[in-house]
Amino acid sequence: MRIERVEGYVRLIGRWETEQHAAEIENPSSRYLVACDGTEIAGFAILQGIGSANQCVRLRRIAVGTPGCGVGSGLLRSVLQICFEDLAAHRVELFVFVENERAYRTYLKTGFVEEGVVRDLHRNPDGAFRSMRLMSMLRGEWVARP
Repeated sequence: MRIERVEGYVRLIGRWETEQHAAEIENPSSRYLVACDGTEIAGFAILQGIGSANQCVRLRRIAVGTPGCGVGSGLLRSVLQICFEDLAAHRVELFVFVENERAYRTYLKTGFVEEGVVRDLHRNPDGAFRSMRLMSMLRGEWVARP
């Protein structure tokens, strides 16, 4: 939760309260993965849909404490490796806010494909709606990457 509360992150990745994280941790189809820098948590990712009949895992959230230092890209590659190699995913999908250009470019560079913009998908606490890009990567794309 400390990482989610980095200045400006609420508009880029969202924010959950303690109860929502606790419920998600208890969900058997979800996983929390962390990147460590020594003994400190440098980043985390939340996966949902593990074990689904469609073999589709959703990367619900990924965040790092210090963006721009390569931790996020490394964490993303590790998450994808776990999804495709350990969790038998056929598809990994995610939604990214249209304003989150840094994340969008990272996903494209990693091999994700944009499937389109989902209009007014997210409602902010102030009531305003925001659109998000749907992106995915298939197992064959992961295997064929350089």
